[in-house]
Amino acid sequence: MKKLNNYRDGDIFLYLLSVVPFFLCANAKINENVLGLALGLYVALIYCRCNFFLISPMYVAGCALADASVVGLVYAISPVVFLGCAKILHYSFAKPLNMISANIFACLSLLPVFIFDLSVHKLPYVITSVVLNQVFCYTSTIICYALIIRGVRNKLSSDEIMGGAICLTIMSLGLYRLNVFGFMPYFMVVGWAVMVCTHSFSLSAGTLICFAIGAGGAAANVNLGVCAAIIAMFAVAYGFRKLGVWFSFAAVMLIDLLSGVFFEAYPYDLLHPVALAVGAGIFAVLPKKVRAKMPVYITDNGTAGAKQMVKHNRGEVFARLTGVAKVFYEMGDCFGYRPTRAFTDKSPSQVIAREVMLRTCASCPTRAACQSALGSDTGVLFEGVASVALSGGRISGADLPTFVNARCTNIPAILSNCAESVSDFNKRRENEKQYELSQQIVAEQMYGVGKLISNLADDINRGVNFDTTLEQKLVEELSYSNIVCTEAVMYSKNGEFFLNITVRSDDINKRALDEIVNKVLGCRMQRKGNPQPVGSGKATLSFCTEPRYGAIYGEATARKDGSSENGDSKSVQKLGSDKLFVAICDGMGSGDDAHEGSTATLNMVENFYKAGFEGESVLNMINRLLMLRSKDSFSALDLCVIDLRRAIAHFVKLGGVQSFIKRADNVEVVNSSALPIGIVEEAVPFTDNKLLSPGDVVMMVSDGIADSLGADGISLILSRAETDYPQELCDLVLAQATKRGAKDDSTVLAVRLV
Repeated sequence: MKKLNNYRDGDIFLYLLSVVPFFLCANAKINENVLGLALGLYVALIYCRCNFFLISPMYVAGCALADASVVGLVYAISPVVFLGCAKILHYSFAKPLNMISANIFACLSLLPVFIFDLSVHKLPYVITSVVLNQVFCYTSTIICYALIIRGVRNKLSSDEIMGGAICLTIMSLGLYRLNVFGFMPYFMVVGWAVMVCTHSFSLSAGTLICFAIGAGGAAANVNLGVCAAIIAMFAVAYGFRKLGVWFSFAAVMLIDLLSGVFFEAYPYDLLHPVALAVGAGIFAVLPKKVRAKMPVYITDNGTAGAKQMVKHNRGEVFARLTGVAKVFYEMGDCFGYRPTRAFTDKSPSQVIAREVMLRTCASCPTRAACQSALGSDTGVLFEGVASVALSGGRISGADLPTFVNARCTNIPAILSNCAESVSDFNKRRENEKQYELSQQIVAEQMYGVGKLISNLADDINRGVNFDTTLEQKLVEELSYSNIVCTEAVMYSKNGEFFLNITVRSDDINKRALDEIVNKVLGCRMQRKGNPQPVGSGKATLSFCTEPRYGAIYGEATARKDGSSENGDSKSVQKLGSDKLFVAICDGMGSGDDAHEGSTATLNMVENFYKAGFEGESVLNMINRLLMLRSKDSFSALDLCVIDLRRAIAHFVKLGGVQSFIKRADNVEVVNSSALPIGIVEEAVPFTDNKLLSPGDVVMMVSDGIADSLGADGISLILSRAETDYPQELCDLVLAQATKRGAKDDSTVLAVRLV
């Protein structure tokens, strides 16, 4: 319980101001023998955690102003005593004062009133007073809880709106009964309320408020004309609202004149239009800047504009991403078609022969005599020996023409220069090939990035549908479980729901929150990421539709005897919210080198898939990168991407062995014939799609398992297994492979669709 000195001046002012609704509720009587209804409002505010020591004096003061008789004072003081004792008892036993307990103590607090004045309050009036106070206690608690505890402004549930309307009707009844020397403040409030509803509320909300105020006046003297006249004032004023406040003011006064004078909806005297004009005029004379700063409830708290902005921004992002994708496509074209070969006019042997001539004959003193005798430069003399050297043969003087052997005295230098020129030429040619390969990789990367961005643009361009009805319903349902939701934004796309809600930080871990979200949206939802604090003790949660299927997996591994590391690498990762990435990569050989190679390959594949690149382009790029890194580095890659929404398994194999699907009545083998990754420039993977059913188990193995058991052996083990639990199946297969003397690194992965 807060101490008094912990309250700000604004809080104290609100407590002081509460004497007004207490007075109006205490004055709300349909019969002089029936008690007022201030008790219901008092109990509601106590239940909504208002300070007992601050609100109780205001309740007593309000009741005393409405009825200063002895009975009125007993009615005012008795509930304070009973509820004060109740709070002490509940505090002593560490039991919160719930709604039922508060109502019981409220009923008991009326006993002194009836006992003290039994002659006046006959049994029918006693029962009526008790029933009315209990009903009003319930309805006022609903709206007070929404406004005080939830702290929302205009996102009220249907029962909260009804509770607010009833409270407004009761207070209007008490206000109508107030007559100060012929002046009725009720009509002054009517003038103000009609103008505020006209310029700050929607048509439906304004109609409900005016009806509630009119119903209170009608109940005071059983005259429905009061209610009809007020609704007519609002309807006509609302029609003139775009012309300005003074047109609305004139409409209110005109309808009041017609209702009072011509239709005799209520007694009409000089003070009546004065009261109405004062109330309506106060709003009309307010400066435009002041009225602009007043809360406006015509829109849905600004979310409609925000949603339109989201749709507009999505359109702009789509256009920009499409442009970026075109740029990458064009860059890929440039890299793909750029000529890269440097030697196109001469054969390799001619190029080598010319280099030998320049290295050997340039400084020879007999060069001119040789050229004169030959009739051309001496480069043609070395083409034969260059051809032999290029083919990898061992060169000697016998590979030179007779002209050279007869005249040249520097044959060892010729042979040495020829060997060096061939070595340099091979290096240049290898660099040339690497350069061409790099260009192709860059071109493919450009195309891959362009495709990825294009897919993102298409995804953004797909329309999203906001559902304000479900948003409102969700806020209502959460409030029933004491989960304060101040904002809910939900949209659907491609049959999936996406939801963002803002709740109190204390409500984040409540189990009921997820259950209510699933119930309202009619499907299972899952949280995305961690809650994000937004200040003021609140946090934002994100949800998306949970995939239709789930998956559990198991794994078992064993390294080759004598090896320090297992050359197989494995990975099981979620891709987004609806795909499962399962892969085994078997590196060449065994030990540390094989483990390093398979891990690097699998990491590249996994990262590309996480980024959203497609399968074939990923494997082709990785294949070329591996060839750039080392000629002798290759790996068998076996991967499967399981779509958890459609129950489809997409197999991709490059040198991987068979995979298996254990179904309810059979075992299906997924074969492969593709070469491992990193051997040839063009990677042509084996791909296949398989439909799965709940309970099916997908098993992938490395060649250590396949070589020792064979596809038939693994199929037999799976078909005879009495379990479909993935971990038990993996352990069983590995145990059988070890028993039969598996000679290589062994890895088993199994995933079961649930």
